[in-house]
Amino acid sequence: MYGNVGWYDTPYYSQPYYSQYDYSAQNYSPNNQLDQELQAEVDRLNDEVASLREREQEMQKSRQAAPSAVSSKPTQLIFSDKHTEEIQNYAIVGQTLWVLTAERARKIPLSDLDLSATKKANEDRGGEFDLPK
Repeated sequence: MYGNVGWYDTPYYSQPYYSQYDYSAQNYSPNNQLDQELQAEVDRLNDEVASLREREQEMQKSRQAAPSAVSSKPTQLIFSDKHTEEIQNYAIVGQTLWVLTAERARKIPLSDLDLSATKKANEDRGGEFDLPK
């Protein structure tokens, strides 16, 4: 019919179909974009961790350099209603006085205190009660 060569003997493709595409990892990866996004996120998080470590080191240095706020003498607080309370450790943050004990931290709004009477009472006792400026 077709001579010596049958139609099925003639190669339709000069090379196998699958070899027409380059599936190497560097040229094609179905997850290549995802991998790049994940790597970018890992890099960002590494930078953030490094930044946080630097800040922590700076805070530790400033804590070591700052004078201790712990006083050996108790501080007397005089409230607006004239009752008093003695405290040992405290911190003032904004408009709040934080009373610090081993068991807990308690907050007192500065507006509840008679600040001038508290300052004078502590000066009379040889102590200090300074408000941040």
